[in-house]
Amino acid sequence: MRIDFLQYLMEFDVIDSTNEYLKTNYAKLPNFTIVKTNYQTDGKGQFGRVWESNYKENLLFSLLIKKDLPFLTNDINPIVVSSIFNTLDEYDIDCGYKYPNDIYVGDKKIAGILIETKYDNQELEYMVIGIGLNINQDIFTYTNAISLKHLIKKEVNIDDIFKRLLKHLSNNVLLANLMNLGNES
Repeated sequence: MRIDFLQYLMEFDVIDSTNEYLKTNYAKLPNFTIVKTNYQTDGKGQFGRVWESNYKENLLFSLLIKKDLPFLTNDINPIVVSSIFNTLDEYDIDCGYKYPNDIYVGDKKIAGILIETKYDNQELEYMVIGIGLNINQDIFTYTNAISLKHLIKKEVNIDDIFKRLLKHLSNNVLLANLMNLGNES
C-alpha cells in the first residue's frame, strides 16, 4: 500500500506548532494530513525543548496518522529515521541516529523527530510525527546544529527535499507493511 502523503497537505506561512495544530484538530482531519510551515513560533523538540528554525530556511512539517495503521506502531521511528537517512543519502550525506529522535552528521544535529500519540483504552486515536530538517539555515544559536547548505555548500530547494522525504517515507511504510505481512505466516 503506497500512500500519497501530498493528498491532504495544509501549508501555513507561520504557525505556532505543526504538531500542536494536528493534535488540536485531529478529529476533523483526514488520516495522513500533513501540516507544513515556513516558520513555527513555538516549535518543540523532545522533552519540551525548543526547536530553532529561521523563517523559510528549513523543512518543518508534521504528519497525522490515525486508524488503520499500515505498519506496527513500534515501526514508526525506524520508518521515519530511515526516510531521513535515505533523503540525505541522495546528497552523499553520511548521518547517524541518536536515540530517541535526533539525526546527526558527525557531532552536529541536522534533524529532529517528535512523535506524539494519544490512546483511548489501548486504542490508538492518533500519532503525530513532527520532522524538522535543517536545510538552508546559516547561523544557529545552538552550536551543535548544522544544515544541508553547510554540508554541500549551496542552497537547496526545500520543497524538493520535502517531496523526496515523502517518497522515501511512502516506500519505507510499504516495506514495513510487507515485512509485517511476511511475519504473519
